[in-house]
Amino acid sequence: MARQRPIVPIRQHYSRDLKNRVIYQYYTLQLNTSEISVNLNMMLRVVQRAIQNWNEIGDVCRERRGRGRCRILSSHNMQFLIAVVDRTPDIYLDEIQQELLTQHGVDMSIGTIHNSLKRLGYSSKKLTRQAAERQQERRDEFFLKVGCIPPEYLVCADESAVNILTTYRTNGWSTKGLRAWKTAKFVRGVWCVSTACFFTTTD
Repeated sequence: MARQRPIVPIRQHYSRDLKNRVIYQYYTLQLNTSEISVNLNMMLRVVQRAIQNWNEIGDVCRERRGRGRCRILSSHNMQFLIAVVDRTPDIYLDEIQQELLTQHGVDMSIGTIHNSLKRLGYSSKKLTRQAAERQQERRDEFFLKVGCIPPEYLVCADESAVNILTTYRTNGWSTKGLRAWKTAKFVRGVWCVSTACFFTTTD
């Protein structure tokens, strides 16, 4: 017969207000620990420990001690990590590792860097390239002018070209919920303009 796994009791957490009621019933109502355990539906050991903490430190809860070892990256290093990713969203993890070692003398694994970026809310996603020649002011002016023209008066034209001289990385880092994009200069070659006109006649 297979050996059964022992049942591990689920640890239940009690609020500070409920533990303060233990002190009230113990000192004010003069109830014993067993009666308090039944009245508040608490474990007897929890009631005893709350009274013990009150007698020793004057509070029902002790401050939690830090668990685990200290993080390798300090708050200053984390700010540097955010600045590096925002400046170069398509940077590789091994390049971040080299930057941390060169600038701050911190030697850490690539897995730690990846976990730190996830903790900061960053994720790797498809990189969107934005032309450096784009001028937002002129685009806004064009939208204002075109917005006054009826749609049936517009004729659409499209430009197409093949760029084989410049290569870019396909993925980049960005905070969750936002698109990862980077400004890039496109090598301009021979551009072809395709114009399509549609006319309708009425009888």
